[in-house]
Amino acid sequence: MKVLLKSMAVVLFFILLSSEVYAINLGNIVKNDFAQITNHESAKFKMLFWNAESDSYILKLSVKEAPEDWIVIIDPEEFLLNNSIGEEYIKLPYMNENIRAKVVNLFVKPDNNSKSGNYSIIVEAGAMSSNETSGMEILPQRLIKFVVDLRGAETSEEVESNISSEGNNTNESENSELIPTREDIENSSYIYFVIVFLILLISIIFYKKS
Repeated sequence: MKVLLKSMAVVLFFILLSSEVYAINLGNIVKNDFAQITNHESAKFKMLFWNAESDSYILKLSVKEAPEDWIVIIDPEEFLLNNSIGEEYIKLPYMNENIRAKVVNLFVKPDNNSKSGNYSIIVEAGAMSSNETSGMEILPQRLIKFVVDLRGAETSEEVESNISSEGNNTNESENSELIPTREDIENSSYIYFVIVFLILLISIIFYKKS
């Protein structure tokens, strides 16, 4: 088995030596990869892509992974990329001049019934072959991960449960008001005693006068 692997490696090495290899330049940076929203809001992420070479190629982006029933939009999904295309400028440490970078926006809208928690969205960016000459072309690919922290999201079942719980608490509060406390009983006894005393006092006064 080891001999076979070594033989394949040698063959591949000589193939690379005997043919021209074209390596496509692809740079990218993510301006923001985290957002905290509710299920009634949407998140916006921003990516920059650049090609430091003069040759052009098509870059295609797609959603590789996303929560079910979420709306995920990439704008634009496919475009031509070279060193003269882009809306923003970036400074690369190995270049004297600033280079143009293409802006790509990612819009994410959660499903209204999604529960609270962290969710991941993975975007795949890959260069499409543009080599018209013979030879091997190395096509770079990128996997870019974004995280959405969903807060305050409640399903309809959770809302009904909360309403039921609040209703039970209200009923308990109302029932507790109907049950007399010890203080209420003592106050009632005191008032009863005062009333009886006043009646006796008035009776004695009228009796003496008569």
